Amino acid sequence: MPAVHLLNAAHVDALSCVHAAHSATDARTADHEHTVGLLAKHLAAHMGSSPEEAEAIGLAARLHDVGKMSIPPAILHKSGVLTPDQQVIMQGHALAGAKILQTAKFPLMRLASQIALEHHEHADGSGYPYGLRNNQTSMASRIVSLCDVYDALRRERAYKPGMTHEEVCDALAKGKGRITPDLFDDRVLRAFLDNQKQLAEIFNQSMRR
Repeated sequence: MPAVHLLNAAHVDALSCVHAAHSATDARTADHEHTVGLLAKHLAAHMGSSPEEAEAIGLAARLHDVGKMSIPPAILHKSGVLTPDQQVIMQGHALAGAKILQTAKFPLMRLASQIALEHHEHADGSGYPYGLRNNQTSMASRIVSLCDVYDALRRERAYKPGMTHEEVCDALAKGKGRITPDLFDDRVLRAFLDNQKQLAEIFNQSMRR
């Protein structure tokens, strides 16, 4: 599908309205989505996507967590570690987001729906909601998956400190705790690490906005 069709102005406006609505209800998640979109756009371009394709991926990535609107606030904003039952509920945001976005039939929102569904799938099949492996998900989703993890690890939360850029890159490259390199597409991980200085600056600029 030609990327120019993904960037229909009315469709971009519709996507932006959904993001603004999410921001009004959950500014913290929306800020995270915004930064992930910037990172994903840059990484997609670095990997060879056309400017239009990279822009579309970046825009669609801004809705990857929109399904969190369906999560009860007591779970979504819990300051401590989630219980196993709460974790299952939280994981439901991927499928919920895809269902919300697939109600719109235009290509950009379909891309956003696919990313929302797949951004927690892992290359080794250990992700959710369906345990899909690397060759079963879109490249756009694989890009957003890595950018999502990077941003989440960098940010301070009530239940954890933020990690430095160097700490996150070391964890992505070598593994640390639940983060291991085999969770990610090899090409995406290599491209991220090769371009990490620019991506760190994008993150830093976004945090200053």
